[in-house]
Amino acid sequence: MTKTLQDLIDESIFISTEYQARLAEISGDSEWTVDFSAPSFTLDSDPSVSLDPYLLGTESDQRGSWIWSWQELGHFPDVVVTAAVQAREAGEHLGVQELTTDELVLSEGLARRLTLASKAVTGVFAHYPAAAGGGVRAWLLVDGPQLELPEPTVNRMGRIMAQALQTNTAVHHQRAVDSYARLRGAHISWDTEACAVITAADGALRLWFDDHSISGIEQAEPVVSKRELAQAAKDADKHRQALREEARRSLAIAQRESEQQRLSREEAEAQRVAATEAALASEDEPQAAPALEDTEGVERTQPTAEGQPFDQEPRQDAEPGLVSTHVVEDDEAATSEQAAPAAAAAAPASDDAVTDAHPVIEEPDSTRTREQEAEDEDRRSALERLRAEQAENDAARAGESAESAPASAASGSTASTEAADERAEQAEPARAEAPEREAETQKGEETKKKGFFSRFFGL
Repeated sequence: MTKTLQDLIDESIFISTEYQARLAEISGDSEWTVDFSAPSFTLDSDPSVSLDPYLLGTESDQRGSWIWSWQELGHFPDVVVTAAVQAREAGEHLGVQELTTDELVLSEGLARRLTLASKAVTGVFAHYPAAAGGGVRAWLLVDGPQLELPEPTVNRMGRIMAQALQTNTAVHHQRAVDSYARLRGAHISWDTEACAVITAADGALRLWFDDHSISGIEQAEPVVSKRELAQAAKDADKHRQALREEARRSLAIAQRESEQQRLSREEAEAQRVAATEAALASEDEPQAAPALEDTEGVERTQPTAEGQPFDQEPRQDAEPGLVSTHVVEDDEAATSEQAAPAAAAAAPASDDAVTDAHPVIEEPDSTRTREQEAEDEDRRSALERLRAEQAENDAARAGESAESAPASAASGSTASTEAADERAEQAEPARAEAPEREAETQKGEETKKKGFFSRFFGL
């Protein structure tokens, strides 16, 4: 069997109006406080009244939506969200989409309509819209022995129906009247679809209907005995007991889903923290230098078969030696070339072994001719003249540089300042990057922790 949201509203509208009248009698204009951890909804009347609160959801003009309290379980005690879970389960069974969608676009009167529909499937018929600030209202169902209604009478039931019809909430009046009589424990009989008689302890009422609307009410003679009235009362109590059993099953569902969602949130949080720590650790690790082969434009020299490559290992029999260098003059080079064959022929065999072990350092010949000394003197004089000319040129350039020094200094200072500013601009994002990451991480954690509350209560 399927129903619509309006069908459920019609079934609860009359009895809801009677319970709201009873709540107004005991509360008056007194202040209220709610403690979901207790849980308790306390009216500061004289004497004070404490009722059991059941949080259905919140509506917010700012966010423009209604959110059911079962959207994210675990933030409230399971018993507090039992009625909302029960409404969701009934919505799935009856095919009422509004009761199974966790967030709905807000429209005029939507929160009240959802509350009335929830009353029909939970059997908790009193509600209180509690202002939570910031344009947010939390809609509660409240229950307790203080709200118990007196025995039904046709006079009271007639006044309640007339009062409820003024709100234009009910659409199918036949369904509304039939549900009200059965929930209150009165007897109702239908002569035709257009005529019904409600019988209670004080008498009877005949109601006329036209196109699903009440067109007239008049006094009537009772048509049933007290035994049938007692049976009607028993049927009403049996229906209330069935709804309470549904509430207990809904509480078990809320407990199970709350634990599952809590574990899921903890796992997601652990994964997020691990990912953040891994990202920070990877930023702190030094970056490895690229391999030589991976550097663009650089090629490794490959050894060839010809000759000895420079990167081969030294020979095992290699020994360290001494190296001496000196400038060889042209005449000396020629003389050395001519004397080399004769020196090689005259060298004894034992010198070869010595040369192989340690190279011989040849000392320059100390006997020099006057002509060679004169040539050396001419070269030194020419070198001194070149150095003197170079010194004069350097002095002239130094004078020119001194004249342009202020302008160059100013230009250099400006360039240095600009370079420093550029380096500072480049360094500033780097210095600010770490605090920004830390702030974003902290903000993400806070959003994760209270994301549901910030949307649910508009914090």
